[in-house]
Amino acid sequence: MRRSIILFAAFFLAGCGGAEKAAAPAPSSPAPAAGVSWMDSFCGSLIDFAKIGEFTMPDFEQGDVVSARKVMDEAFGVFAPGFDNAVTGLGKLSQAPSAEAEATRKGIVDALTPIRDEVLAAKAALDAAPKDDKQAVVAAAASFRQIGSRMNDLPDPFQQLETNVSLKTLAAQAPNCGKLPS
Repeated sequence: MRRSIILFAAFFLAGCGGAEKAAAPAPSSPAPAAGVSWMDSFCGSLIDFAKIGEFTMPDFEQGDVVSARKVMDEAFGVFAPGFDNAVTGLGKLSQAPSAEAEATRKGIVDALTPIRDEVLAAKAALDAAPKDDKQAVVAAAASFRQIGSRMNDLPDPFQQLETNVSLKTLAAQAPNCGKLPS
C-alpha cells in the first residue's frame, strides 16, 4: 500500500532558502560578520530538518510486518535527526544579532521541541522492540501519523525570515541558508 507523507517542512523552509537568495535586497553595507555567522549556524541547524520535506514514505505491503518495520525505521531515520538537530542546534546558538532573530529562533524551538520529543520517543520504542513485533510497528505507524498531523498544524515559524529585511539580509549572506530548499 502506497503511503506518502505530505509535510510542511518544504513550505516552512522556503523562507530560509531560495526566497532570501533571490529576493533579499542588496545591503548598502555588508551585515556584521557576527550576525552572518549566527544566521549561518541557524540555517545549518535546519539542514537535516529540510530532509523531512524531501522524504516520501516507501511502498510496503499491508500486513507485511518486516517490510512495514523497515519503512518505519527509514522514516524515523530521517525524522529523528531532522527534528533533534534542529532543536539542539538552534538551542545552542549564541546571542542572536537582534530581537527579531531571537524571537524567530525561540518560536521555532518552541514549536519543534514537543514534536521532536514525540519522534524520539516513538523511535526509541520501535528500536527497543523485536524486528517482527507487529504491535510495535502498528504503534509506530500510529505515532507517525500523529506526528505528521501535528506538523501540518504548526504555524509558519519562518515567517520572519520572509518578512524581516534584516533577517533576509543576513540569510542572503549565510552559506548554509543557500543549502536549504527554496
